[in-house]
Amino acid sequence: MKVKSLSYLFLKKLVLSNRSGSLVRRISILSFIAITVSLTAFFIVLFVMNGMNKNIKTRIMALEPHLTTVNTETQSAEVENYFSDAEFLKYQSFDLILRTIDGQFRGSAAVGYTTDGLNMWMRQLKNTKSHSKRQYFTESDLYDLSLGENEVAIGVDLARSLGLLEGDELTLIPPETLLLSSLETPLFQKVIVKRILVTDLSDLDTKLVLFNSDNSLKLFSKTLSRKAGYHAWFKSVDQSDRVKELLTAKSIKSETWQEKNSDLFFALKMEKTMIGVFLGLAGIIASSSILTVLVILMTQKQRDIAIIKTLGLSQKKTLWLFTKIGLWISGGGLVLGSVLGVGISLYIQYNPVNILPNIYYDSSIPSLVNFWFVGIVLAVAATLAFLGSYMPALITLKIQPAILLRQKN
Repeated sequence: MKVKSLSYLFLKKLVLSNRSGSLVRRISILSFIAITVSLTAFFIVLFVMNGMNKNIKTRIMALEPHLTTVNTETQSAEVENYFSDAEFLKYQSFDLILRTIDGQFRGSAAVGYTTDGLNMWMRQLKNTKSHSKRQYFTESDLYDLSLGENEVAIGVDLARSLGLLEGDELTLIPPETLLLSSLETPLFQKVIVKRILVTDLSDLDTKLVLFNSDNSLKLFSKTLSRKAGYHAWFKSVDQSDRVKELLTAKSIKSETWQEKNSDLFFALKMEKTMIGVFLGLAGIIASSSILTVLVILMTQKQRDIAIIKTLGLSQKKTLWLFTKIGLWISGGGLVLGSVLGVGISLYIQYNPVNILPNIYYDSSIPSLVNFWFVGIVLAVAATLAFLGSYMPALITLKIQPAILLRQKN
């Protein structure tokens, strides 16, 4: 629509002019502002959540194995055949209870690698991008993790919850030991905290106990919670699904990183969906005031509409004239809101805002703009704006100039 169009002229004279009704003018301005603010907030919030989800996924894929197998020693050679183009580590894990010298208890998941496996795991940690601002972090953590006999490394949040520092002593207890009678000797192992690690993954920082399987925790080899197998990282994450299908056909248990973190990603998706729904509803409610503007306008300006029709404007052209008046208000709000929302989101995407304290996993506010999503939202919003302008304009079809003008006279 051109600035010199008839609909724009009527918008200024019938809606925005000081001579028009103050109620119509105020509601029109408020509607324009409400649509702009709603759409701006909608895009910014959802794109910021996209950025946070991407950061979480990046951290998970950096340290979480793409595929985890649980297999026996006799199946090891068969499993390794499927990892020809992947980096993999042989692991063993236990569910353990930690007891400090102060008498504090906490559950944990102990994972053991060989000496070479620990070095590779640390290389994976070195590749993560967002851990450098976390507490308890030093540069040496990225280059050396040599664990001797009965030495362990633990997650930073686990250390904080138990009040542990490097060099403190811990007692590791298998859960089934708690079921023993008072006459039986409990199974436990005392270890020294050699290193406090920062991974920026909640599951690891709050539960991880890392040990060298070559020389530590040999006493727990017969515990009920023990698992053994391989952790594999593929060049392409999509390979994990294909390899899992092959292993399942051989009756070998395996789990992909998507399955392991399915609850987390489902919760994030539901959170984003619900926030989007409520922000969308707020925008629809705000933009519905366009209906009020046009209905009041049709009611107050019936004589003017009758005069327009008498001067020769057809029913169809009159209908589209007042439809376009509504589109000027709603469409202007959509365009300005989209430009502001996408523009601010793009700025945050390339210049993350660092306003949060370093205790959070994401100390910066990221963003990730999805232009396909912008297009879909604009298409839906434009459709609703058209319907919201077209339906009230149908009132003009019921105005009969001859009858209305005769009654007025």
